[in-house]
Amino acid sequence: MKKDIRIKNVIASLYDLSQLVKEKSAGLEKELKRARVLIQRAFDFNLFTVFQYDYLERKLVPMHMYGDPFNLVDAVNFRLGKGATQWCIHHKRPLLIKDLSREDGTERFFVNSFLAVPIIINAQTVGAVVMGDFEKSRYTDADRFMMEIISPYLGNLLMKSYLELDKEDAA
Repeated sequence: MKKDIRIKNVIASLYDLSQLVKEKSAGLEKELKRARVLIQRAFDFNLFTVFQYDYLERKLVPMHMYGDPFNLVDAVNFRLGKGATQWCIHHKRPLLIKDLSREDGTERFFVNSFLAVPIIINAQTVGAVVMGDFEKSRYTDADRFMMEIISPYLGNLLMKSYLELDKEDAA
């Protein structure tokens, strides 16, 4: 059953994410895990990945992963940052696929609902957030819109971590 987006859950998540950005870094992995838990207040998902875009290597690097893909297609999107996730980054647009059901009936452990949103800070793509669920039609345009609002907070967490690393290197 689809979790209704409750505006109070979204507002509480946004507030808590903004507080997380303001706090001294507890380490990027811990912060992204806390952010994922906050996002789960409003969204259901079986797979969730936050990627950082590496401009030198020109590829996505997974910074936080939740859930295990059971097949190669899902692993390409959620572990390697290729396929539909790469399309999202290349076009700087969110990608919502509501129903990825297969004709052969092998849907049980395949992502059937997919949402990828680029993380853009100051007109620069710094990464992507990707959610997937085994249930069909899990995500809607309202979910896409809310993730577009949330994604800059994740970008700020990524940037804050690197700024703090730079400060330590300079000291």
